Parts: sequence; C-alpha cells; structure tokens
Amino acid sequence: MSATADVLRDLHILHQRAKAIRDRMASVPKTLSARKNALAARQAELEKARKALQDAKVALKKNEHSLQAQQAKIDDLKVKLNLVKKNEEYRALQNQIAHDKASMSKVEDEILKGYEAIEDQSKAVAAVEAEVQAMATELAAMQADIDAQAVGQKAQLDELEAAIAGAEGSIPADDRERYRRTVRQFGADALAACEGGACLGCFTAVPPQMVNHLITADMLVFCKSCGRLLYLGEEDAKPTVKKSKARG
Repeated sequence: MSATADVLRDLHILHQRAKAIRDRMASVPKTLSARKNALAARQAELEKARKALQDAKVALKKNEHSLQAQQAKIDDLKVKLNLVKKNEEYRALQNQIAHDKASMSKVEDEILKGYEAIEDQSKAVAAVEAEVQAMATELAAMQADIDAQAVGQKAQLDELEAAIAGAEGSIPADDRERYRRTVRQFGADALAACEGGACLGCFTAVPPQMVNHLITADMLVFCKSCGRLLYLGEEDAKPTVKKSKARG
C-alpha cells in the first residue's frame, strides 16, 4: 500500500473518529461525577431540612408542655385563691394568675405559629424528597445507559484502532518515527489537507514543489510551518484525477 492522498485522508478521518469516541468516553465519568455531586448536595440539603423540621417539632412539644404546666399552676393558684382570707394575699394571687395567663397567651401564639411553620416545612421537605428521588432515578438510568454504551464504544474504538494500524502500514519505514512524533504532538490533527496551496492545519502557504510531491504522491510531505503530515485535499485532487484519465 502506498501513502496516496486517499489513504492519508482516510487515516485522518479514522484518527478523528477515534478521538471523538475517546472524548465521549472521557467525558462520561465527569458528567456522572457532576450528577452524583449534585445528588449528594441535594441529599445534604434534605437532611438539613429534615433536622430543622424535627427541631421545630421538638420546640412545639416543649411549648405544649410548658402551656400545660402553666395551666396546672393557674389551676393550683385558683384553689389557693378560694382559701386565702387576707386581701393582700388574695390580690397577690390574682396578680400572679393574671401574669401567668399573659405568659400562657404568648406561648399559645408561639404554638400556633409553630404548627403553621411545621406545616410549611413538611411541604418543603416532601418537595425536596421528591426531587431527590427523581434525581436518584435519573442517575441510575444514566449509569445503566452508560454501562450499556461502554461496551459498544469500546468495540468501535478497537475497530478504529485496528483500521488506523492498517492504514499506517502505508507510511514508509523511514518516515514512521516522524509520523509517530507528529501524532503524539497533534493527536487526531496530526494530518491536514492541503487545499488551494495552503495547509488547512495552520493555514500557511505550501511551496509549489511540495504541492507537486502531494500530486504525484512520490513521497510524504510534512508542513514546514506546523509539522503536520499533508495530503492533497479532495477539491485539489479532482483535476489531477481528470488529467490522469486524459493522459490515459
């Protein structure tokens, strides 16, 4: 096999296709990690909301117990009120009862607000729970889809790498090390088309003598500016094909 424009063009396409698959495979763990982090963050918020709700319920219970204790104290004071005979003691007990009733009124207001807050917090917790469940379901489906696609992508990549190795057989032995260095440097963009007398990798003019070598395909041509392995672009190759047929 000789390193014709068609062979090098196909080799370039194979490199690009392999890179696209590698990029997809490399992006999957990042995407999955981001989703997992988002779920973990939302779960942490859910736990925080649950704790706040539990604290609110505990505070409500304390107020209810406090209200019951105050009511018991007032009931006890009322019993004493009926037993005292001195006016001063009677007025003192009445003042204490009035004071305790005022305190009870404040606690009752706090209890009412507590019930309203707990209702709102319960709704908020339920909403976050539903969101976390939906995120977990979506993440599980994504993981299953990724696992299913990974097998096919690995098989595609193996096929492309085998095809690349086959196409690289057209690279003359003397040029293979330079070609490999170029691939290590540019990856999938190690090759570039030459169209209109310019390298499409760096858009620098290619000398006419190098263009002639590309037309005749008698040697490999590397761009003097960027170092990419050049091949004749399809548009530039068409006239060459027509001329060859005409000469025949």
